[in-house]
Amino acid sequence: MRAPTALSATNVKKTGRQAESFCSAPTGGVYAALVFGKPGAPVAELSEQLASAWMKQATPALDRHRTSPEDAKQDPGSVLDALFSESLFGGASLLQVTISRETEAKPFLDALTDIENASDAPAGRMLIVAGDLSPRSKLRKTFEGHDKAIALQLFERTEREFEAWVKENLREKQVQLEPDAETALLQTLLEDQSLAPGEIEKLSLYAVDSEGPLTLEDVKNLVILEDQSTGFDLVDLSLDGRLKELSELLADQMKEGANAISVLIGLLNQLKRLLRAHELSANGIQGARIGERLAPRIYDRQWPAFERRMQKWPPDRILTLMSRIEAVDTQCRQAASPQEALVSKLLIEVAQVAGHAGRARN
Repeated sequence: MRAPTALSATNVKKTGRQAESFCSAPTGGVYAALVFGKPGAPVAELSEQLASAWMKQATPALDRHRTSPEDAKQDPGSVLDALFSESLFGGASLLQVTISRETEAKPFLDALTDIENASDAPAGRMLIVAGDLSPRSKLRKTFEGHDKAIALQLFERTEREFEAWVKENLREKQVQLEPDAETALLQTLLEDQSLAPGEIEKLSLYAVDSEGPLTLEDVKNLVILEDQSTGFDLVDLSLDGRLKELSELLADQMKEGANAISVLIGLLNQLKRLLRAHELSANGIQGARIGERLAPRIYDRQWPAFERRMQKWPPDRILTLMSRIEAVDTQCRQAASPQEALVSKLLIEVAQVAGHAGRARN
């Protein structure tokens, strides 16, 4: 057995910019992190940043393992296995989970206690992603009280900070916009900063085939935040289980060369929105009041359809689908991959799952 390793974190709580800095360059001695924030805070974006940083720091590199609260509840030992045991790829795992209610956190808090009591440091890491947590939250207080874990509270960026962040990301992705298009983009994304990474990625994909700067019309057509539509009929039909209509539309749109990666991004954005809706529901907000707190907002006339979609896609099913999307995205980004065929197959699978879930409720 290895000699005991000194395990201590200099700070078990960071907020705002300090939390953002930790996500990009995590310090040693921290083996579990809780990332949380109010709606609009870049929780998803910086969680991914922290996950990437942790995986790159480890030798051998960590194997990312996304799990769901339900899976961890059924098999609590899998959490410790991911942290302390070698994976099939030769190293331990980065265990990542998104929770929508605090009662789902028990298997992970138990693992945190095991990390504290272990004589050796775990080779793996544990990353818990949550929504808004009050100072009295048991989950938050537990992480703040452990030497080898850290609580990272993120805040929505100020308007000036957000503008600088958007412009920097556009430069990095080599996306050029006409002045009025850039102004419109900033004003639109300010409505919900958490959607910005996906929308910028969408613009960058479109810009690859553009001969000049993107126009105001391009932004209006590509960045759609005003209602519950993703801007992709394929995604909506798939999530609602409307297999026949989806099959007909796939034949038409894929012939027209629809951007497969953009469809994946639209699907992922809708799933994140559904997760947020479930989180609000778990916190006691019910009915159409949930839609009022989503961004883009779900209006009263749209709520019945969105509620039916929520019923078909509970949190554990959403997380499973997110892992599947990640795998398909990796395949699509390989040279000469059949992107349209891969995404078409995924959308059909999603529609079949949604259709089955709808029939099971009837």
